[in-house]
Amino acid sequence: MKKAVVSLALAAVLGLSVQANAMSLEGEEKAFSPIYKATDTAVQKTLTKMGTKFTVDSDGDLIYKMDDTGWKVYVIFNHTSSEKVWNIQVVASFGTKKSRYDELVDYSNTWNSEKKHPKLSMKDSDTLRAVFNYPVQYGFNPDEFEDNVITVFEDALKIVGEETSAMRR
Repeated sequence: MKKAVVSLALAAVLGLSVQANAMSLEGEEKAFSPIYKATDTAVQKTLTKMGTKFTVDSDGDLIYKMDDTGWKVYVIFNHTSSEKVWNIQVVASFGTKKSRYDELVDYSNTWNSEKKHPKLSMKDSDTLRAVFNYPVQYGFNPDEFEDNVITVFEDALKIVGEETSAMRR
């Protein structure tokens, strides 16, 4: 323990970057990908660089419209009690026909059993919701967020939209 404390103190004095809890894999090559502290502003800057126009609501969450569909997408920040962002949710909802509720529940269950993201649910008897959870406890990677969260979410949302169009308003 004393050796670890001395090593960390020496690194701090020398200005070295040390992540105390980072796992190191011997014999594996590290990839370069910028990881940032997960903050609301880091996500806002990422969306801006992606060319996505958004607004910030009264809760501090982000709202934007998918370019080619006009559907609203919400980027919701889940914070710990100390206000640290630990999870980012990307959410969209569709108004649906109440008479198609059972079919939409079946559709959602089938989708969820076959697809990893996003997860679908019936929020109530006439609202289909899609949710993608992106845990950022260990940092925020803007490239991953763009490619593996936003792009995957929007592509899946287009499929869901097409496959459920007869069941929606």
